[in-house]
Amino acid sequence: MNELDRYLLLKGQEYQKFDPNRAKNIYAQLKTKLKHTPYTIQVIGTNGKGTSGRFLSLALLQKGFRVLHFTSPHIFRFNERFYKNGSIISDDELLIAHRYLMKFDFIKEASYFEYATFLALHLAFDVDYLILEAGVGGEYDSTSVLDRDLHLFTLIDYDHQDMLGDNINDIATTKLNAMTNIAILGIQKHDIIKDIATSIALSKDVKLYILDSISNDAMNYVKKHNMANFLAENLSLALKVLEFLGVEFDVKCMPKLDLIGRFQKIADNIIIDVGHNQSAALAIKENLKNKKVTLVYNSYIQKDIKKILKILKENIVMLEIMEIIDNSRVIDKMKLIEILDELEIPYSDFKHIDNTKDYLVFGSFSVVEKFMREVL
Repeated sequence: MNELDRYLLLKGQEYQKFDPNRAKNIYAQLKTKLKHTPYTIQVIGTNGKGTSGRFLSLALLQKGFRVLHFTSPHIFRFNERFYKNGSIISDDELLIAHRYLMKFDFIKEASYFEYATFLALHLAFDVDYLILEAGVGGEYDSTSVLDRDLHLFTLIDYDHQDMLGDNINDIATTKLNAMTNIAILGIQKHDIIKDIATSIALSKDVKLYILDSISNDAMNYVKKHNMANFLAENLSLALKVLEFLGVEFDVKCMPKLDLIGRFQKIADNIIIDVGHNQSAALAIKENLKNKKVTLVYNSYIQKDIKKILKILKENIVMLEIMEIIDNSRVIDKMKLIEILDELEIPYSDFKHIDNTKDYLVFGSFSVVEKFMREVL
């Protein structure tokens, strides 16, 4: 464990008690210490933020631009959040950035996620494009206190209701209120979201572009790489951004997506997905079609577990509980079992992979992390 790891450990949970002025005040002081501010693109939404940002990064890199893609959370190591010029940032580069920020007393007030955001901002000192993935929220997110040139809005749906509100209007408004200058809205499942986006754009004098269809090039790309159909929506959004930026790009030049756990087939009988909400479950169901699987599962307690599992129930032969200890956010095992009994989903504890069965590993980044660390 290096000094940055120890520092982050002291920060505690990723999203500590919210203070709307904390990140704003820190940024106001840090801004004058930065050597260079690149063209900054913020990615906000419920699902598809990571892949949309990574597709955009890969395309810009192919065109010779220097790019930093900030994403979260990570699966194995904190470094994964910082993808610079085609590779995960090194320990040495990250430590140099950490030591630079530690020169300023005001930075020490930052929460875990806020500190990660400011690390990204400093690490982007020599790039052309900084692509920032928002955390849970939108207008109150730490990425939203930074100066941004362009906003991408991926699919907006139900998630984190404990923080964002119980209805889609509140959730969408919180996310879409982050827009300034120019915004591009990706394909949505709730028609009301387009109306909310249009209203906010008019009130804030923002130029809003709305993506209404999936690109044929994007569909051909996912078919070529045997990827999930929902990734074509995210690639289409990235292509729309390139069009806006005036960057000509041939999708045939796009390398294969290098993010772990996006309906990723890691063996002939194993698919892993870091999704953790209803929209992710619906997307998975669409791609599974009628396929039956053993679901390796667990979830954070604030998720609507019953709705998520109802969506996947017809595809589940058996649910095997991947126990995750020492994490207060994970649902108590007995409460999960109560839900499974109510839904009449057969279950057992996960022990090992049976190569005669098909598996889906799903429920959270933590489930995928433990599976990848301990099983493969």
